[in-house]
Amino acid sequence: MKKIIFITLLFCGLAFTAQSQSLTYSKVILLASTELDTVPQGKVWKAVSYQSAAGASTTITLRINGTDMYLYSTYQGNSIIIRETPFPMWFPAGTIIQPWSNCSVLNIIEFSENNE
Repeated sequence: MKKIIFITLLFCGLAFTAQSQSLTYSKVILLASTELDTVPQGKVWKAVSYQSAAGASTTITLRINGTDMYLYSTYQGNSIIIRETPFPMWFPAGTIIQPWSNCSVLNIIEFSENNE
């Protein structure tokens, strides 16, 4: 019986000490293709859309932590396949982002993390 009471009190104590987090709007960022930027500590970025370069080819990419991510592509090998990455995309603090191939601007909303 003592073990059950102890375990119950332990879980109740953990529940009351856990912090909840919320996000507060900070600002809007337009990240151009020539820019490389890192999500600051205490911030979260929400990429909501992009603008393709005028006369862009059929592949549009974004570089995340040095790895290319296809935003839009109509070719894969010899087949014609339309592939589009869904928005929004969320990026935590420390993520390195750069609009890359045929992506002229990435539209981002920045949020501040609030610990309550």
